[in-house]
Amino acid sequence: MTKYAPEIILECSLNARDLGGIPAAEGSRVKSGRLIRSGELSRLSPSDESYLRGIDLRSIVDFRTEQERILKSDRVISGVKYLHLPVIEAMLPGITRESIEDPYKAFSRPDYAATLGSNGFAVMRSLYPLLVETESAIRNYSRFFRLLEGTEQGAVLWHCAMGKDRAGIASALLLYVLGASMDSITEDYLLTGIRCAEEIRSATDACREFTDDEAVIESIFWLNTTSEEYLAAAFDTMKSLCGSVDGYIEQKLGITEERKQRLRQLYLT
Repeated sequence: MTKYAPEIILECSLNARDLGGIPAAEGSRVKSGRLIRSGELSRLSPSDESYLRGIDLRSIVDFRTEQERILKSDRVISGVKYLHLPVIEAMLPGITRESIEDPYKAFSRPDYAATLGSNGFAVMRSLYPLLVETESAIRNYSRFFRLLEGTEQGAVLWHCAMGKDRAGIASALLLYVLGASMDSITEDYLLTGIRCAEEIRSATDACREFTDDEAVIESIFWLNTTSEEYLAAAFDTMKSLCGSVDGYIEQKLGITEERKQRLRQLYLT
């Protein structure tokens, strides 16, 4: 089996990748150059813009809060539609990244550590249900799918701060609708922790400037990285809310079988 290792496509975001090639429904694969997940785009380089123009980028979806957008605004690409869909509308330590210069270093700040304590793994696992059950998450992921359904040509890019949690759930939901296996969905989600490992470790080590408590330092690591259990918590919440993931997709996001087939027609090959 070929190891999942998509190309790093943007200089400004280690976590940016094209979902093209992921196995999906009935032996098909996701089309290349159509579906792009990423971290924030404030440092978009000329070569990044050239790449995105080359794949005919049509829309950028920003899942961050308003405060995050103000702090680190995406660089505007002329002719590209920009849509702000805040999955979480207010600061949520562990997920959102307000008042920081670098999203990878959010949890090296003592105020985050003080707020979240020394059990980062449990905190993050408890936060993931919010990414699928809150009104703002349901409303804005639904709008995300409407945008995808209306994009007959070109590419759509979506992101949050690091591209890990809110963008990660968007990717997982989309891949599920396209018929990808849970193994493939999980593999794509976990790749963020691999891609950003050096930055995550740097942020973790920076905590040593204000604490020598190894439990807190380890907690910071789990706040920054990915875990299969985090993703499972979101999917378990969908099942709890609607009886199944398919039930959630239809009842909460409004994606009927007809709409699902249209999305597969648009994005699978």
